[in-house]
Amino acid sequence: MDQTGKPWGYGHIGLGAYDLFVCRLDSNGRWTKPENLGYPINTNKDEFGLIVNPSGNRAYFASNIDPASGRDIYFFDLPETLRPDRVSFMKGMVYDKETKRRLRADFELIDLNTGDRINKSQSDSTTGEFLVCIPLNHNYLLNVSKKGYLFFSENFSVQGVFLSGDPFLKDIPLNPIRVGEVVVLKNIFYETDSYALKKESKVELDKLVKFLAENPQIRIEISGHTDNIGSPGYNQALSDNRSKAVADYLMRAQVAKDRLVCKGYGLSQPIDGNDTEEARARNRRTEIKIVE
Repeated sequence: MDQTGKPWGYGHIGLGAYDLFVCRLDSNGRWTKPENLGYPINTNKDEFGLIVNPSGNRAYFASNIDPASGRDIYFFDLPETLRPDRVSFMKGMVYDKETKRRLRADFELIDLNTGDRINKSQSDSTTGEFLVCIPLNHNYLLNVSKKGYLFFSENFSVQGVFLSGDPFLKDIPLNPIRVGEVVVLKNIFYETDSYALKKESKVELDKLVKFLAENPQIRIEISGHTDNIGSPGYNQALSDNRSKAVADYLMRAQVAKDRLVCKGYGLSQPIDGNDTEEARARNRRTEIKIVE
């Protein structure tokens, strides 16, 4: 009996004091009706503590079905109809780029396609380490921030290759806020051969708005950079307009115009070669630099 005098599990038909059920979150954000997993998983004893492996095909739980041994761990293979989405995990540590000191920092993992936040947490205050579970086959934005530091931005895809024995590893260096420090805004995206911002850029731009609001004393340069495809004049104009597009977004979000400097560098400051598409993609970038 519980504290109200009703049997444990009151409201759901079960086989024992504790049973295992399954329900799902539907597209409207509502949970479906719980369904008992039935015998032989549930018995007239206590079954609880269900954990599903990262591949989504096997579940582990505890039961006291054998009174002589107490609570033991059991497992069963999940049928296809009950399997959740497969997941992997990402782990790493956050540290001061200059001193290498481990840092406690806030981090967010966001689905780039939907804008939904998958996870929000902090790295360990002593080791700087973090561990986060991530569903497969999505594109993600990772944002790491700490007071007194420039935020870190990254994007990556997890397409079914990082399983439990092969996690996505990512160590995060943070730069202190000071004149001359630069951050590449890796989650700013434009339409091809255009300075029109894609909707996926909103999450990163809003992070930048928040960063400027939290640090009202700083002034930044927003710089645009291109690869070497096209003429120098074309790339110069494109980089100018892309930096202005970011500044316009910030000003619409009430960032003062005198805190922003816009500059396009065209193809003059590559950070990689221009001999592969991957290298050219790294050269096509937007940066911010602390100028005051």
